[in-house]
Amino acid sequence: MAMTYPRRRIPVDGDALAGRGGRHVNFRIGDPVQVGARAGTITDVGTVLIQFKTNDGCLRVACPWEMVKIPSLPQRVSFQL
Repeated sequence: MAMTYPRRRIPVDGDALAGRGGRHVNFRIGDPVQVGARAGTITDVGTVLIQFKTNDGCLRVACPWEMVKIPSLPQRVSFQL
């Protein structure tokens, strides 16, 4: 009996992640990210967790699927309101 391979799923046109470059994101140290309501900069990239420093100075860790890369802002612009 011949084995059939699973069909490749094509992303739907309305897939928000596919529209932003796909589901595979490479995080690097120094990248600005947002996790929930917090914004900060990545300080360490592990195999499962990513450490980032928030703008108020706290070190936190999060899973990669919780993080959203945000565009870097000029030095004079602050994340805090």
